[in-house]
Amino acid sequence: MSRGWRFAGPALAAVLIGTSTGITAPLATAAPARDQGDPSLKAATSYYVDPQGSDSADGRTPATAWKSLDKVNAQTFQPGDTVSFKAGGTWTGQFTPHGSGTKASPVTLTSYGTGAKPRIDGGGSVDATIKLSNLHDVVVDGFEVTNTGSGTTPRIGIGVSATDQGAVPGITIRNNKVHAIQGASSGGQASNPSAGGIIVAALGKQTPTYYDNLQIEDNEVYDSRSYGIVTWSQWMQREGWNYLWTDLMGIPAADYRPWTPSTHVVVEGNSVHDISAGGITVMQAQGARIEHNRVDKTAQNHGNVGIWWAGADDTMVQYNDVSGTKYWGLASDGTAFDADASVHRSVVQHNFSHDNEGGFFIAVSTASAPAEATIRYNVSQGDANQVFALSTNAKNIDIYNNTIWVPLTPFIANHPDRASFSLVKVWNTTVKDVRFRNNVIYNGAKLPYNDQNLVTYDRNLYQDGPVPSDNSAITGDAKLTAPGAAKQITDLSGYVPTANSPAIAAGLDIANDGGRDTAGTKLPSGMPDIGGRQRTAGPGLDEAAPTAATTFGDGQSSTPAALTDGSDSTTWASPSSGVTYPGSITLTFPSSRTVSEVVLATHFGQGQGITKADVQTWNGSAWVTQATDAAVTWTSNNATVERQSIRLPKAVSTTQLRLVVKAANHTWGNLSANEISTR
Repeated sequence: MSRGWRFAGPALAAVLIGTSTGITAPLATAAPARDQGDPSLKAATSYYVDPQGSDSADGRTPATAWKSLDKVNAQTFQPGDTVSFKAGGTWTGQFTPHGSGTKASPVTLTSYGTGAKPRIDGGGSVDATIKLSNLHDVVVDGFEVTNTGSGTTPRIGIGVSATDQGAVPGITIRNNKVHAIQGASSGGQASNPSAGGIIVAALGKQTPTYYDNLQIEDNEVYDSRSYGIVTWSQWMQREGWNYLWTDLMGIPAADYRPWTPSTHVVVEGNSVHDISAGGITVMQAQGARIEHNRVDKTAQNHGNVGIWWAGADDTMVQYNDVSGTKYWGLASDGTAFDADASVHRSVVQHNFSHDNEGGFFIAVSTASAPAEATIRYNVSQGDANQVFALSTNAKNIDIYNNTIWVPLTPFIANHPDRASFSLVKVWNTTVKDVRFRNNVIYNGAKLPYNDQNLVTYDRNLYQDGPVPSDNSAITGDAKLTAPGAAKQITDLSGYVPTANSPAIAAGLDIANDGGRDTAGTKLPSGMPDIGGRQRTAGPGLDEAAPTAATTFGDGQSSTPAALTDGSDSTTWASPSSGVTYPGSITLTFPSSRTVSEVVLATHFGQGQGITKADVQTWNGSAWVTQATDAAVTWTSNNATVERQSIRLPKAVSTTQLRLVVKAANHTWGNLSANEISTR
């Protein structure tokens, strides 16, 4: 397939394990024996390492510190032990500690003293500079790590692996500076997901192996000639996706095993920049969080993505700032985010994507596996090529309340591929159930929508450029405060609507929306502002849709649920005969909300729209009439959804709202509405 398969090239010796291909670097190195007695009776010990120390010393004080990596590697540490390297010191070779901790008492590898982080340089001659093999409950905190020499064999800075271990709890990689990691400068080996800055692998064929409570946080990773941060697993088979890039991972296709996801994986607060291939990749995980990371200038030597995930369920990708991903051609990657193979129910929210040459978001999978994602409350600024790219098995893609700002940048204006750039590009007819709702789309570059008519657009605001077939398009100036000038995720105030913006309280009321906008502002109950930023905060509830009921009955294969489903494209209609007045439509809210206005959205309003109604609210014991004989006048009679409102004399807090309908247009014998909302 042309999309998502960003790894190609000659065979590579596995970085972390030996296989039948003749690789000699084993995953697990047997720890030297040491008679400790019962480890549970041993008090935690602090050890110190200093380039000026002595390996004949006991290592238990700064004055009696050990000297070499060989000395440290020869020990087996116990729960609660701390191994501290002197700040400003430098060691050459491989640090391969032995001994695991417990949840309450991890083994901690860290630094002491003041000055620069202790530096360990693998010199490009070791597979991984810091190598944790079959360990658990270990913290690696505060090192500078390099691993480059004169070669091009892909290497690792900090490598974690476990083989046939079952659950592997409590690995934390924190506050390290990992850079100058050797790899190829071009070709497929420049995009090797088993190599790079920080690589975590779950391996084996006998015992399903996975990580629990894996934390990769507050690291800086840069100048890696492959990946930045990756978690991956040999336990990945499902939905027809049966192996991982055998020429790169060093594992034959027959040696992969059924999907066993890592749990409680958190990749947070990292700075990943100037990377040959992908920035952050999480594979084979359930409920992972990728958040508060800064990713810049990835895919510098090979098509790839700033942040992507695969073989993963319920992934939360939020509060990340991703920029500078390089363009490698129309059918290559280059976007900020990618929901890749075998991905279910991922959420991409509260992110800032800017100046990515390949675009904002890709969804692509393989075999029978879907790629699913909800993309909400993000800002995309200056992203190019295919701002949204949807390919094989992209399904259940719900894109709402984002601000997409696409000016005619010099990159777009001057690129030889400009004629093929798109705001939305659908590559494959297996794409299904994709919808855009409540988005502000400024298209100063006038990019087309090449969507093969497989995308539904619903009440988006379009400023400049072509307008796709939208049920309820709003067009014209979005009147945002100062858009297009943001430099970082903390600087998105320019995307707040001004007081006279047509985006104000004009959006569809979408259920389970997360309760916050891009900058964390609490969302209102009822109709939000269109776009990624809200002008006025509300209660910030993340709740189900209101339920709807009617005394009119249902017609045309519709139900009242269509009135509150967050879509103008679905319609409720009464039966086409026997309609009598008055009748009622009742909304029940999941929690109390303040209502000052009721908004009716209807197509063919002059033929079937409600024309007169009372508005009642429930006070806990009785219905109270708030508006009597309110007239509604429809100005159109076509498929474009029109919105008209009934304003109440004063705002009312209520858990239920009732329209007592007294009259409607009956060109076809029925009344109808697409959506009933409040603001």
